[in-house]
Amino acid sequence: MFKKSKLPVLSKYYLYSLDRIYILNILLIPLSIIYFFINLIKRVFFSNNKINTIPVIVIGNLTVGGTGKTSLVIWLCNHLTSRKYKIGVISGGYKTNNPYDLQIVGDGAKVEDVGDEAILIKKSSKAIVCKCKDRKKAYEYLVKQFDLDIIISDDGLSHYNLKRDLNLVIVKENRPFGNGLLLPAGPLREPPSSIKRYENVIVNKNKKSNLLGFSYDLSVVKDSTNTKEIDILDISGTTMHLVTAIANPDLLIKYLNRLNIDLITHIYPDHYIFQADDFRFEDDYKIIMTEKDFIKASKYSLKNTYYLPTKINVDNDIKIMLNDKITELLKV
Repeated sequence: MFKKSKLPVLSKYYLYSLDRIYILNILLIPLSIIYFFINLIKRVFFSNNKINTIPVIVIGNLTVGGTGKTSLVIWLCNHLTSRKYKIGVISGGYKTNNPYDLQIVGDGAKVEDVGDEAILIKKSSKAIVCKCKDRKKAYEYLVKQFDLDIIISDDGLSHYNLKRDLNLVIVKENRPFGNGLLLPAGPLREPPSSIKRYENVIVNKNKKSNLLGFSYDLSVVKDSTNTKEIDILDISGTTMHLVTAIANPDLLIKYLNRLNIDLITHIYPDHYIFQADDFRFEDDYKIIMTEKDFIKASKYSLKNTYYLPTKINVDNDIKIMLNDKITELLKV
């Protein structure tokens, strides 16, 4: 079952897509060429080559939209904290009221001020989280104000004003480069061939895939009223409202459909700020969403609602690689 999607009109009418090439994609290619040269100039002439006093790890991707960056940031924060490292995180404040304003994310932070990703990282880890679109400014503040071992930038692969000591580039297993075109004709910030520049490529993959990377653990859902974990198989065979504002909901929809969950979908643009009316339905079906969505919806005290915790399983070879790289970075 499907409710009328709130995806952009152009996508609905097959005029423009990030995964396929339609008429508007072709018409936008000249702008993509301009974008390529602007980005090249930024990388060649405006890159920061100053040696960092605290190592910086950038977790990014070549495309716009969700590939699991924040999920890997949270996992890496907890992994490094378990090894007794003190971690700071820079979050870009995408679609916040004042993205260039620097703010340390506290317990009472609002999504409108710091972003859903920053709050999710703060909630899910012990890291010091700093929101600021100017990543260099955020880095300098964290270095000055806190005693940290490592600073992680959530996204920021194309923000060259912050020097990075380690790049971790995430690609999706399926259609990793979308339609293969640069912004705005496609989803790419860099040409697909640029992946060769990056040594540490991590695949957001299917659980059964043999590629090196991570997969989502979708074995449980949490009750929004008491955070009690419930086996996801317990909701198999039911009808539910899926309310989501993530960049790529297709994989989530397919997974839930495979569990024989009949979904009434309510799909909003990435980072959309939910309103109370978005959860009012003329039936008694339960609601399911991601934890990232729930961060923005929790203020409405929703009932009969479940969310999927942000949890990933990382391959052992990736863990070994990261441990070795980070040990090398921290050598005195």
